[in-house]
Amino acid sequence: MEKDDLRLLGLSRKEEKVLVALQDGEDTPLTLARATRVSRTAVYAILQQLKKRGLVRSHITDGRKSWHLTTERDLEEVLYATKRALLKIPEGREEIRGVSDSMVVVHRGVGAIKKVMFDLFSSTSHERFFWGFQGDTSTIGWNKVFTVAETNRINREIKKNGIITQAILPKGWFENQTKLLGVEWAKDFEGRTARVNVLDPKYFKHGGQVFIIKNSVYLFALNEEIVIEVRNSEIQRMMKSIFEFIQENSDVIDANAVLRGLLGKREN
Repeated sequence: MEKDDLRLLGLSRKEEKVLVALQDGEDTPLTLARATRVSRTAVYAILQQLKKRGLVRSHITDGRKSWHLTTERDLEEVLYATKRALLKIPEGREEIRGVSDSMVVVHRGVGAIKKVMFDLFSSTSHERFFWGFQGDTSTIGWNKVFTVAETNRINREIKKNGIITQAILPKGWFENQTKLLGVEWAKDFEGRTARVNVLDPKYFKHGGQVFIIKNSVYLFALNEEIVIEVRNSEIQRMMKSIFEFIQENSDVIDANAVLRGLLGKREN
């Protein structure tokens, strides 16, 4: 454990010494005092302060009290609680092992899901957006989370911000959605997609869907009110390769022409 790694914890020099000694295996005030050259009285006080901050814990075994660093999971929760407070991260969002290029962020609950989707499309401009594998029951989940007005708002944001959308959908999806969500949905969706490939609906017997945009892959299970955001360049490249394979082995349709045709029928 390097001292630079401890700077965000705001520890004193003596606290840093005790924490490093615990990492090295010292586990009693006596051995900690010897290893750090900090008085035993001061070590007792430091251990209590570190315990209050969630960094260390104590155990009593056969009448002997020993001290250890807190568990990895508990330490992650302490550090993330601090990050959440400092950065005002909303409830319903959980980050897992955020290191350099790789991070998994779990968005749970209707509020957290709406926030991440609205923020994503309002802050994105002229990016390529891959969207697909939307299962036949995922539409039900989406409509539980988002009202028709909110869905239309997202569609308008995508068009306004010039986001280049490529989609893989089941055949007949636009017809079904227009029946379900109405003419206003079709009007806001028309002009949204640059390319749409369609497959036999038998491949969509599930409740999931996936977005690939910017630096993330978003995996949806909205019937369970959860979105898993994966930020990893290799996983993103893999998913884009799957998209490309499906695009090369499926039918392309002019989705905007389909929607204009449906709108014409509804207006007549």
